[in-house]
Amino acid sequence: MKTEIRRALKEDLPALALLEKEHEGYPAWGEKGLAAELEKSFSVVLLLKCEGETAGFMNFWIMRPRLEINSVVVSKKHLRKGCAGRLLEKMLEYAEKNGCSLIDLEVSEKNLPAVTLYSKAGFREIGRRPKYYNNTYDALLMRMEIR
Repeated sequence: MKTEIRRALKEDLPALALLEKEHEGYPAWGEKGLAAELEKSFSVVLLLKCEGETAGFMNFWIMRPRLEINSVVVSKKHLRKGCAGRLLEKMLEYAEKNGCSLIDLEVSEKNLPAVTLYSKAGFREIGRRPKYYNNTYDALLMRMEIR
């Protein structure tokens, strides 16, 4: 499968916002929120295309020596095909180039596919935010340390 990962552009935002809407209950940023991320000097929005179509995106902040993942979204059509893993690999390149030794994220305890992905990638749970999502589910705080 031919894939391409690049920084998102303003004209990509409608497609990214549509991807968010595919996932019910996902705390979507929407076009406005994503546009604001494109304006921040410390924010990176990566776009993943598979066979020419938008398959996913990732947003993270570079705050040396930390990098913080804000969102990873993959289209339903492309789930379980390694897309999120490819985005994580590209993010690791950014972390290394920018001298980031810690990568932090938070994820719903109910999002088992994401928790599994992050665990396999080397993230470990370092804390919880009780009832953070809809006053029901805990947010898991996860961290990866890069040596």
